[in-house]
Amino acid sequence: MKPKRSTLRLLLLSGFLILSYQAYHYAYLALDLSISRALQSLHQPLFSLVMNLVSEIGDDFYPWLVGGLVVVTLIYYQAKTEAIKVAGLTLLSALTGSIVKLLVHRPRPDTDLVQIQELVTGQSFPSLHVLVFTVFFGYLLFLSASQIKKTWLRLVLVSLFSFLILSIGLSRIYLGAHWASDVLGGYLLGALFISYII
Repeated sequence: MKPKRSTLRLLLLSGFLILSYQAYHYAYLALDLSISRALQSLHQPLFSLVMNLVSEIGDDFYPWLVGGLVVVTLIYYQAKTEAIKVAGLTLLSALTGSIVKLLVHRPRPDTDLVQIQELVTGQSFPSLHVLVFTVFFGYLLFLSASQIKKTWLRLVLVSLFSFLILSIGLSRIYLGAHWASDVLGGYLLGALFISYII
């Protein structure tokens, strides 16, 4: 294992464990509340529409539809190993995140504190939307940047996947489904998973 990769993984894991500890002991942090209220004060119709659309990709049957299309496409282009990696790692990360949710057992944001635009049940830490987006689209971003020869297509895909990864975190806070620390936890754990396959 390369020293730099090892150090990065240690930092990601340490950050995630520290956040998990905080989430276990506190329903939310002071900074969480400030970030949620600041983000929810943005009353722009286009911004609201984008936040809802991005979050919708991670709901109901859409993840299975998007994931299935990506796997089939990779197999069609003779990238079976990559198809197995993206499917397997995404499922493993979702399972891991679900287990952590049960262990930490942090409640969702409360209507007395923030605006709840998307009513969801279950535990809050970490955000599974953010975790899965980071792993799934993060790996696709890596493949696009390293494997696609056509410059215009590479730029389009890298920009799209980067946008989805960054915007999903904002959307979960904006919709009142998660605290910022839940989102950060999803990013840290997702990045840790990604570090093992790129």
